[in-house]
Amino acid sequence: MTKIKALDKTAHKNIKVGQDLTFSHVKENHVLPLVLHEVVQASQSFPVLFVKDQNTGQFKIVALAGLRPGENLFSGSEAWDGDYIPMQVRTYPFALIKNPQNEDEAVLCIDEDSEMVGESEGELLFGDDGEQTEFLKNRSQAVVEVAQRIHVTDQFIEYLVSKDLLSQKKLTLQVSEDEQPYDLTGFYVIDEEKLNQLSDEDFLELRKKGVMPAIYAALMSSMRVQNLVRKKRAA
Repeated sequence: MTKIKALDKTAHKNIKVGQDLTFSHVKENHVLPLVLHEVVQASQSFPVLFVKDQNTGQFKIVALAGLRPGENLFSGSEAWDGDYIPMQVRTYPFALIKNPQNEDEAVLCIDEDSEMVGESEGELLFGDDGEQTEFLKNRSQAVVEVAQRIHVTDQFIEYLVSKDLLSQKKLTLQVSEDEQPYDLTGFYVIDEEKLNQLSDEDFLELRKKGVMPAIYAALMSSMRVQNLVRKKRAA
């Protein structure tokens, strides 16, 4: 469960936020959200894919962290078992939520139900004077940066969609020899054939946007699926 509340210097004056090296809040998430700026780094650890929100029809970039829904092969019992931790995993339990009364305004919020949040251990959010602590200022800045990068990511995805560069992908997996293969569906990838068929003008536009490294990293990351299979076998 989550209990997202806007940060308040009175209501949260005694609240502390601790550290969770396992990032257990995503232990049952087989996909993790990514922003464009981290695709190259994330592709060294995860298959980078796209998913489509069934309610809004909007695409998002994700890292595949497990081979079945409800499974995360990186959130270990003692620490994160991987080289890279996605930005939106790291910024939890904080989030920037749009003000329902003013779409142009966002409010810094915290998940009060998080195991990281309490009054006994961790970093205080507000000082005795009611001002934000350095800890909270730093975390706030990180959350704002993520929000800004989500906006850039959405623009990038809109361009891919406008050029029909996303194609549905079915992953057929087999973890062990005595197990029947099964399909993991609902994912999209950048269509390399369609990418190569872009006009010189469109391809140059992608280069000018500075997104080609991320595109090629996402394409190459498909090889990381076998890394997940090996990780599952070793678990």
